[in-house]
Amino acid sequence: MLALRSVAGLRAARPSTLVAKRTFHVENKVNNNFPFKYEGDRKRAFTLGFVALLGLGSSVPFLASAFQIKKASA
Repeated sequence: MLALRSVAGLRAARPSTLVAKRTFHVENKVNNNFPFKYEGDRKRAFTLGFVALLGLGSSVPFLASAFQIKKASA
């Protein structure tokens, strides 16, 4: 009896789940998988910027550890 009351209390206290909604609509076309345009020259600029961002983000931990090792040995 006590277990049934606690389950009912938990159900009442639990918030109802909300349905996730998309905030934008993208047409289902080839090469249209971003919510912005990047065709032509912008595609090359986007690719270079993306690769630069990934390269910089990936290299920061290695550069920081090399700096710390060099600082400790000096």
